[in-house]
Amino acid sequence: MGASLAFFYAAWFYRKRPAVHLRLAVSGVILNLISSIYLIYAVRIGGIPMPAHYGIPIQTAHRIFATAMALVMVLMLITGLKRMRELHIKVHLYFLLGYTLTYVSGLVVFHG
Repeated sequence: MGASLAFFYAAWFYRKRPAVHLRLAVSGVILNLISSIYLIYAVRIGGIPMPAHYGIPIQTAHRIFATAMALVMVLMLITGLKRMRELHIKVHLYFLLGYTLTYVSGLVVFHG
């Protein structure tokens, strides 16, 4: 998750260079999807314990917000690939802020 966050910020940094921006952003999406699928598999199917220092309502809030950010990530991918520049630019700050908050809250809630 941390690597995808780094790719997303790098993509933002190179937003004026479309070819580089595209490669970095798509790499971030791919890494995010791979790590999310692995995390869900490991915890739900593999039985790897994920000790949380907060109650179920806080864990659920984090997961709902993480799911919302995943949907916004897909929106960013679609608007970028379809060259819907205006919407892509409007959404990007919400995505970067939301994804960063999701990453940090995951560290706090599940790793103390």
